[in-house]
Amino acid sequence: MKKLVTIFVLFALPLSGTAHHSFAPHFDRDKQVNISGTIIEYEQRNPHAYLNIRAVDADGRVTDWRCESHGYTQLARNGITPDMLQEGTRVGISGSQHRRDPTMCFFDMVYLEDGRELSVNGTRNAQQSVEEERTSIFGTWMLLPNRAFTSSGPQVMYEYLTPAGKAYIEDYNPIRDDPAYDCSPVTLRRAWAAPSTPMAILRQGDNILIKHEWMDIERLVHMEQQAAPENTPLSVMGYSIGYFEEDTLVIETSHFSEGLINQYVTLNDGSLSGVPHSDQMRTTERISLDRERNRLVMSIDHYDDAFFSRGFDTYTREYRPSDLDIQPFGCIPEVLK
Repeated sequence: MKKLVTIFVLFALPLSGTAHHSFAPHFDRDKQVNISGTIIEYEQRNPHAYLNIRAVDADGRVTDWRCESHGYTQLARNGITPDMLQEGTRVGISGSQHRRDPTMCFFDMVYLEDGRELSVNGTRNAQQSVEEERTSIFGTWMLLPNRAFTSSGPQVMYEYLTPAGKAYIEDYNPIRDDPAYDCSPVTLRRAWAAPSTPMAILRQGDNILIKHEWMDIERLVHMEQQAAPENTPLSVMGYSIGYFEEDTLVIETSHFSEGLINQYVTLNDGSLSGVPHSDQMRTTERISLDRERNRLVMSIDHYDDAFFSRGFDTYTREYRPSDLDIQPFGCIPEVLK
């Protein structure tokens, strides 16, 4: 594996994708790891796949590493398939050290004995496929990356938390309590922000179905209803009614169970927390097609008088047409270390 070790020195790359839980609380980009050894097991899981490698150093010391990356569905789409990672295969990886466990990491590159060097984020050329020109919001779409966008930095909304909001978030520990660890879809905004997994807007009779591959989310938008029925139960994704304003689909959602809008945020003092919401939260989504740019544009406004003394700034993301089929996600709950 000398060739692999040399490659590691030359190509220790920073992670350019976005993990399904926030990267920074768990991994340190400034502490790069370069591992070569024999695969013990490749755990084909979503939302994160794990590669277990037995490495032997120059002094003969054996270390068993367990390193995570994107989900196996995403890895396979980006060219890293299970047949490459069979038990007993010699392989190299590079990535970032786990903050709490010295034998865990997040890997972003895979190096095979035949000389191939594979990024978990795919190749640049793979993202430049010819796009189908769309005439409506309906079809399958993929989130466009936005390097300037972050949802994990200091949050102005913390200045507007009510006493009830402060009480809810006081007991929240993002390292321990992130709902995604239990395969929860977390919130509407988290569904729209899932990277590298397709979503689709479809007609279903008189209603509209929004499907996200991430967490196998299916949302039924009830068209032309005036309000949710009486005794509608609370749920993570709430109850949605919709209507069109010209070509813009407007979705109003209520009946959320208490939860989180952001799983991870860094506060001004450097500590970690999340952005909560109450069961009184209401959202308004607006979905339209920018025909000139062939882009789906989605915005969400959040209103939560129970936990916040003002409304949220509008959250906007854009999507490109995709020809991918939405695959079963089959999330498996994660055990934290």
